[in-house]
Amino acid sequence: MKPLIVLFSLLVTVSACSFQSSQTKPAEVKASPLDEMIDVGGYRLHINCSGQPISGSPTVVMDAGGYDSSESWSKVQPEIAKFARVCVYDRAGLGKSERRPGSSYPSQEVVKDLHTLLANAHIAPPFVLVGHSFGGMNVRLYASQHPEEIVGMVLVDSVHEDEMNRWVAMLPLDVKQRMTDAEKAQLARLAISEGQVRAAHWRSDIPLVVLTHGVVNPADYGIPSMVAKGEALRLEMQGALARLSSRSKHIIAEKSGHYIQRDQPELVIDSVRQVVEATRTSGRKHF
Repeated sequence: MKPLIVLFSLLVTVSACSFQSSQTKPAEVKASPLDEMIDVGGYRLHINCSGQPISGSPTVVMDAGGYDSSESWSKVQPEIAKFARVCVYDRAGLGKSERRPGSSYPSQEVVKDLHTLLANAHIAPPFVLVGHSFGGMNVRLYASQHPEEIVGMVLVDSVHEDEMNRWVAMLPLDVKQRMTDAEKAQLARLAISEGQVRAAHWRSDIPLVVLTHGVVNPADYGIPSMVAKGEALRLEMQGALARLSSRSKHIIAEKSGHYIQRDQPELVIDSVRQVVEATRTSGRKHF
């Protein structure tokens, strides 16, 4: 497989609330599980929520990688539901959701759909957002546009908006010259989302955990000479993501490839738990 296509697949499969402190366990609020198709303006998106809402605690909302459905969270959602209300959904055209008109579906449209979906499903903020791969760009754009709703975030081997441009610039000239029209079209579509996220300039002081894969798959880079350069670039970009909040943790998933939620689900679960617990106190303690 061509190196550009391989890494592109990796990257995009790779798409003001306050809380009162309490010395007692937060009270649970009874709610039925939600598994429905919700209209967001001419088409319906699938959403699934589990776990009981807890007074003074946020709802966890998870956005999958570029071409993945909500099933990618199947190993982590049931465990997160034991300590928080958690919702997963399918973006338009994926999983059970209906296909949205038009071929382009950049991050701005994803954010608009998700905001409408949560409102129409009567799922109220505050939220802790969790994004894998391309979903990591989506949740950051959401946070930049609706900061009053977001109190925490977990990025699971997320794409950085500058990563693809820098990767392409590093490719040997002969590889770039062999790019097909389809590859160029893919890059152009991704560039729209990258530009939207870049323009948002999201920075915050919310609890943030950045999870980065620790297992290198040489096949992701197509040609052996690019593996070390590609991994160095990815680690640099992951570090940049961790610096987006003044209250962040950067964790290397030593036993995981790109799908940390499948390889080390307990690491994602624990990261979400840490962020949720950090939002349950009013103090600004070091995270």
